[in-house]
Amino acid sequence: MMLEAKRRAVANFRNLSLKHPMSKYLLQFLLDEPDLLSRISFVRNRDYLPDTMLVAELGSPRLGFELELGATQREEVSVVNGQLVRRICRERTLCVNEPMAAIKHLQNFRGRLYVVLAFCGTSPKWYEEVVEPNPALPAVNDSGRFYIDRLCAEVIREQIDLAILAVFTRQAIDEALARRDEAAFRHHAAVYRNVMARCMWEFE
Repeated sequence: MMLEAKRRAVANFRNLSLKHPMSKYLLQFLLDEPDLLSRISFVRNRDYLPDTMLVAELGSPRLGFELELGATQREEVSVVNGQLVRRICRERTLCVNEPMAAIKHLQNFRGRLYVVLAFCGTSPKWYEEVVEPNPALPAVNDSGRFYIDRLCAEVIREQIDLAILAVFTRQAIDEALARRDEAAFRHHAAVYRNVMARCMWEFE
C-alpha cells in the first residue's frame, strides 16, 4: 500500500509544471522502476542525508533539480580575527543538476534515496501522506524532551566555543605583552573580559 502511495505521489507531481522540464522524464523513470521506487523515502529536507534528490515545481524558490550521492555534512568552528566562526561543510561524491544525466546514475544505484518534492505553495494531501521524518535529525516527541535536549546541546556548544575563544585570546594577550604592543593588548584584553563575562567555566 505504501508503494502505491509513493507511485501516486510521483505520478501526481509529474503532472505539474516543473521548474526543470526534463524532470518529467526522470519521474517517469521512477514509475517504471518499482524496485527503486520502493527504496525511496520522501522527506521535507535533505539535511545530513547521504543520498538525496530534489525536484521542484515551477514557481518554487528551490533549485529546479539536484541529485546528490555520497554526501557528508559536518559543522566546523574556526577563529577569524578573534571571533569564532561556525560553518556547515558539505561534501559529495556526485552532484548532478540535469535529470537525464541523473537517470544514468540511478540505474546503478542500490541504496535508499531520500527525495524532496518542492511545491510552489502548500504541499497537497497526497504528498503529506508519504512524507517521512528525516532519519538523520532527532525526532520530536510529545514530552518536549527533544526541545530540552536541543537547548542543552546549544548551551554546551556555546560554552565550548567561548572556552576555545578564551584560550586563543589569552594567547594573543601574552603575545602582545611579549611584543610590548599596547594597542593589541588593550584590544585582546577587552575581548577576553567580554568572553569571561559570558563563560561559565573558570580558568586558572
